[in-house]
Amino acid sequence: MRRIRLLRDCVALSKRRWDFVIQAAAVLPAEMHLLCAFAGGHHDVRGAIRLIASTFDRHVSDHRASVWSDACEVIKVSSRVAQLRRSFVEAAPVRAGLVRNVCDWPYSSAHMDTVQSCDMGVAVV
Repeated sequence: MRRIRLLRDCVALSKRRWDFVIQAAAVLPAEMHLLCAFAGGHHDVRGAIRLIASTFDRHVSDHRASVWSDACEVIKVSSRVAQLRRSFVEAAPVRAGLVRNVCDWPYSSAHMDTVQSCDMGVAVV
């Protein structure tokens, strides 16, 4: 969370490469949740995640080890289920006990009126 601007830039780079839209996001101290819709039949979700992680790792000062876990859960959902997943993603800080209300977590799309912040990554502070 200390490098949220760097994370936003890494996500924006990945968005440009794989043409996806972030429908919901929550960045917690030890995990990140993204609900994305990929356009044009390009569904290289793992490639998009690898690009985010590798770009982030290249720019942090401690190059000894990755800050990212090898474990990454990717769940494909239909557009009908996406709204329920959005609520689930945005409620992650509440489930983690970090805030009482989803809108109180500044590193989430829940406190924003729009899902995207211009054309640059995730709509988080």
